[in-house]
Amino acid sequence: MKILAISASLRKKSFNTAIITSLKSMNTCVESYDSLGKLPFFNADEDIHTLEVDNSPKEVQLLRKKIDECDALIFSTPEYAFQIPGVLKNALDWLVSSGNLLNKPVAVVSASTSKMGADKANKVLCDLVKVLMGKVDETRILKVSAVNNKFDENSLLIDEELKKSLQILLNNLQENIISN
Repeated sequence: MKILAISASLRKKSFNTAIITSLKSMNTCVESYDSLGKLPFFNADEDIHTLEVDNSPKEVQLLRKKIDECDALIFSTPEYAFQIPGVLKNALDWLVSSGNLLNKPVAVVSASTSKMGADKANKVLCDLVKVLMGKVDETRILKVSAVNNKFDENSLLIDEELKKSLQILLNNLQENIISN
């Protein structure tokens, strides 16, 4: 079983990346995709692929391959101006015509320092995953508020409630993989 986890933040001390790191420490099946910032801006003229051959940019090919090789995905996103970060939207744009998310189980985590837990970005991302035909449901959605209080200065998860919530999310995702 392989679960690909993607942080939508490029910040070095990102809380969303810290969430991904925490998930990896909870389960050896989780691996992270760390090249989101290397993807070129989406250009339909460069999105050249068929079912047999992908002549899209190399970084796009690698992203698609990683997604094809995994059994499920986890996205963890901050909220920028009530939206997901442009870097994540760009990555998802590269997946629109490829079908890589088709029927793939997906978990969505959003985190912010506010009490809202990046709820608007969470909804945007869930809607986008559904458009791309990924499978997301309420058991695999988590909104983390006041995330800055849940990690120590070394980005280690110290909040027991968040640890439990992340473990439940992982368990639900794995159960969905096994049942399909």
